[in-house]
Amino acid sequence: MRERLESLLLVLAVGSTVAIGAKRVGIPYNVALVLVGLLLVVVDVLPNTPMDPEVILIAFLPVLVFEGALFADADSLRAASRPILALAVPGVLISLLGTAAVATLVLDLPFAAALLLGAVLSITDTVSVLLAFRSVHVPHRLAAIMEGESLFNDGTALVLVVLASRVLASGTFDAVETFRGLSMAVAGGAVLGGAFGAVGTALLRRTPDHLTAILASIVIVFATALVTERLHASPVIAVVVVGVVIGKAARRHLEPSRVLALEGFWETGGFGLNVLLFLLVGMQIHAEMLVREAASIGLALIALHAGRAVAVYGCFGVLRAVTREVVPLRWQHVMLVGNIKGALSMAAVLSLPHDMPYRDRLVTIVFGVTFVTLVVQALPFARLLKFLGVATPSADPTLDAAKATLIAARRGQSELDDLLASGLLSRKEHAERRAAFQRRVIAAEAALQSPRGEEVRDHLTDVALLTAQKAAVLDAARRGLIDSETADAHANEIDREMVKLSAHEGGG
Repeated sequence: MRERLESLLLVLAVGSTVAIGAKRVGIPYNVALVLVGLLLVVVDVLPNTPMDPEVILIAFLPVLVFEGALFADADSLRAASRPILALAVPGVLISLLGTAAVATLVLDLPFAAALLLGAVLSITDTVSVLLAFRSVHVPHRLAAIMEGESLFNDGTALVLVVLASRVLASGTFDAVETFRGLSMAVAGGAVLGGAFGAVGTALLRRTPDHLTAILASIVIVFATALVTERLHASPVIAVVVVGVVIGKAARRHLEPSRVLALEGFWETGGFGLNVLLFLLVGMQIHAEMLVREAASIGLALIALHAGRAVAVYGCFGVLRAVTREVVPLRWQHVMLVGNIKGALSMAAVLSLPHDMPYRDRLVTIVFGVTFVTLVVQALPFARLLKFLGVATPSADPTLDAAKATLIAARRGQSELDDLLASGLLSRKEHAERRAAFQRRVIAAEAALQSPRGEEVRDHLTDVALLTAQKAAVLDAARRGLIDSETADAHANEIDREMVKLSAHEGGG
């Protein structure tokens, strides 16, 4: 036990050092971790420690998935629901089958093992992509599609990993039974996730402080995963739904300090597990096996991108023909190149039982593919966004500071009004403090009166108005005031206007 604890502390120490160095030189920390992990494998520094697959399934995956879902913007995901679902359901299946078909032909793997490899490589990891988005700024809708696809893609792909591993272990494949299992897992996970999300929201709203809120969120996450697993539904999809529901409810009903405490805790947990996974994978493989499988890794990369290309361009082509919803071609190029593997793919392959046929080879190939995609695709991704004309112009620091000041001051005034209404603040103190905030508001508004400030405000106003109109139309349909087909037609027209705005903001 002592030796395991020392090994764990060594891994965390190495990972923390690497992450700090990566931050200082301005590269994504997961890229730096996989580079160091490979180096430590080659020089044989890390101990070859077997990982218990149950630990990955029970402890790692729920935290990684919930952390990503908690930060998601539920309203943005709903607005981009059609492109997200197109990629997360048929897109994953197409990508899996395309990757498996090529892998069967060129990697000398039986089709069941190739299916499992395709399922693992269908999982996307958007850490590097979202870091690049924050550094260069992209249209909000593009970021929402890629973030939402990652969340729900993870759930679908991990269900397929479980089904494919059963096929490989048993040696038999029943298409009807597999489809039934997939449908039950996805639907059951979504329903149970919604139920646990409602319970978790009610529980969080009754917690008296930050610590009890964090503890309650931990209990909800692991209870969701364990109960859903017991009921043979998808714990990953359930945890994704819980994360989105709780994240939205927390930002709406809890005070900001508690929301920040929750997000800070889960962000730290997700970062720690990313560090562990990237280095622990290095403990599972041997350098000579990595060299021996180099050709297989290269061929797997070709298979992966071929399947992804068919999924992205095919699904969005069908979506445009059926619903007239347009996803700009440049965005589709971004989604193809942004098909980067990361912690979840490695967690999925490590969760396979040790006696699973071809396990060692699959672990090595997935690690190699993750390494190449992070280094070759993630590192230059920000420059690619600029090359494709997707990145928006850099924000004006003066305007950004003015907007931040205006938002903060308005929120402060609102809070002062609430304190006065509740009798917790005297009228004199309220007037003095509100006047101080008003001076900040006036200064910020003056900065926003410039031509560039007017342009920014006009764009934000257009987006807000279109979003409000779409919400009103869809709400009227839900209440039975207008026909659903009429509402869908109007919503599609509004979506087209929003795409035009986003394309204009992103440089065409």
